[in-house]
This record gives sequence, C-alpha cells and structure tokens, in this order.
Amino acid sequence: MSTTTTTITSTLDSEMPASNLVPTIDISPFILDPTSPLVDKIVETARKACIETGFFQITGHGISEELQSELFEASKQFFALSPEEKQSLDVNTKPGRKGYDSAEAYNGEKLPDLKELVDATKMVHSHLFETYRSCQSFFLGHDNSPDDPAVLSHRFFMGPNVWPSNSLLASSSFREPVERYFTAINNLATQVLDLVALTLPYGPDIFSNFKTGHVVAPLRLLHYPPGKPLPGTDHSNSDQAQLGAGAHTDFGAITILLQDTNPGLQVLHPKTQDFVPVPPTPGAFVVNVGDMLTAWTGGVYKSSVHRVINDNPVDRYSAAFFFNGNLDCELDPLDGRQPVQGAEGVGGIGTKGWTVEKHLIKRIQQSYGGRE
Repeated sequence: MSTTTTTITSTLDSEMPASNLVPTIDISPFILDPTSPLVDKIVETARKACIETGFFQITGHGISEELQSELFEASKQFFALSPEEKQSLDVNTKPGRKGYDSAEAYNGEKLPDLKELVDATKMVHSHLFETYRSCQSFFLGHDNSPDDPAVLSHRFFMGPNVWPSNSLLASSSFREPVERYFTAINNLATQVLDLVALTLPYGPDIFSNFKTGHVVAPLRLLHYPPGKPLPGTDHSNSDQAQLGAGAHTDFGAITILLQDTNPGLQVLHPKTQDFVPVPPTPGAFVVNVGDMLTAWTGGVYKSSVHRVINDNPVDRYSAAFFFNGNLDCELDPLDGRQPVQGAEGVGGIGTKGWTVEKHLIKRIQQSYGGRE
C-alpha cells in the first residue's frame, strides 16, 4: 500500500447533537456510478461521519430486504439447535476459528460503574471490556481449501468454513442463504472501502492491495437471548441491564452491521461520554470505522467505542461483517508519518511495519485472555 505526505485533519463539532451522531446516507448513486457528480455529497457526508464518530448508516446499497430476511431466518434456525448440536461446531476445535462460539463471560457479579469503564476505554483505546456478556455467535468467512498453504501454516482465520450436517439443518435452510449473503456483503464491503478511499487524499486505489491476497473477512451471526437483569441491579436502568456485548472498538478496517428490528446497539458520544442508541432502520446497514482505518489516518478517522445492551424481552439477532483485509498489509499511517503511539498503539499498531495479521492476533489475545 503506497503512501503520500498529504495530511488530513479533524473538524469535530463540539456541539454535535446526539440525534446527528449516526447519519443515514443513500449510497445508490455511488453504487450505480462512482464517477457521478451526485457522489460528491455522499463522499462529503461519509468523510464527516468518519471524522466525528466513525459511524453512519447506508441505504441504497443493493442488498435486498428479502436476502436480509433469509439470513435472519437461517440464523434463527441455527441458534435454535440444542447446545450439544451447536457445540459440535465449536470454534476452538476448528481450523481458523470458524464455527460456533457460545462466548459467555462472567467476570464478576455486577457491571462496573460505566463512567469507570469509559475512563478505562480512553486510557486503553482498543481493549475489549467484557464484564458481563451474553450472546452466541457463528463465524464464517472465505472458504479456504484445507490444502491452502495459508491454512497449513495456521495463518489467522485461514481455514474451511464449517457447517451443520444436513441431518441437523438442511443446506437449503442454512448454508445456502448464508453463503448468498456472505457473497453479497463481501462485495458491498469492497464498495464501501472504495467510497472511503474517495474521502481520503491518497487516490481511489489506496486499498487495492488490502482487498486482495489472504483476506480475512469474518461474517459473525449473533444471537442475544432475551435480556435479564443482573443480580441486585435495576433492570429499568440500561447501564445496569445485561450487556449483550461489552464496550469495545472493532479490530478491522470497517464493520457492516445488519440489525433486526430490536434495538440494542449504542455508540459512545465523543463529547458527552454518554452511550447513544442506534435504532434499527429497516433495510439499512450500520457502517463503522475500525482500528485499522484509525491507524492509517493517524487517529483522524474514529474507531468509536460501542456496545450492545440487551434489554429486549425477546430474542435479538444481528449479523456483523468485519472487513479485516490482507494479512500482509502494514498499518503505518498512509501519509508516511510515524505510527501513532499511545492509545492508538494498543495491539501493536504503534509499531512501524505492524501487519494486519500481527494486529489481529494481538487483539484476540487481549480480548479473550490469550485464547486464540
């Protein structure tokens, strides 16, 4: 990935209201013709969002609501399997950590004071704080051949996808719709990266190398059981409700999230330090900047802290697609300056020549206490 000495600057509006925290952008003109004059406004809005919070929603993306519904129905059928049936696909026993992850962590009987959590997050920018998390996941990605040298050498997230047997769940009910969705969302992610490239002063092809080679692009299907209060807590207080996913930033370059109709996602407001809900918008995707894009822009594009508060009385489903890119790409700032030290350096990003693969391995170690 080439670099240039051009720099970019932050223009965060200190009076930005919470209602404008996550703008919705119709990207259909860009999808139809990236050279259209109509794209200029899209680029301007996306750039502003990347600088201010790193979050925006997109419509007009070309993925049908029918395919989105098919994915959720497939996800519901999988998570309805018995614990024993799902555990047969345990990520800890599969190459590349693909498959099922129960991902329940209990590190104490109650949540910490969230002001303390926010302060800690500011001190350690990228660490995943999971004091009480309750969700189930199913991971898949590019379907690597078992004899691929990257698989044989145990490179990060390199391995074949794993699926329930047809006796457990018919391929037409799970594997086929999930694979269709993966193909569509992976294609959309590359288009969103092309859009992000236009928001930067480094040329439209700045991410070309990042999008090729040994690419890590996990799709994570998520199921949050109905919310329940922690022992001795007030369920009416969302800060004390059951955390579906603790406050964290995302590892990769961009994340594209599909939510069902149940709320839960919350983003940390950069000025008030309050968590602000991101209500589901039918058919829309939530896009957010990850730690890699923050590193490339020297901290200008924000990888914001966010969480899921699961206080819904019903099951909540979502699907997060993480474009983490070519394992061999380096994460040095694109303008040629030295890597940012301190908060943005958590996970090794502040080390010159630090690669995507090194970063991902380090982040997994930080987040799961050494479990890979």
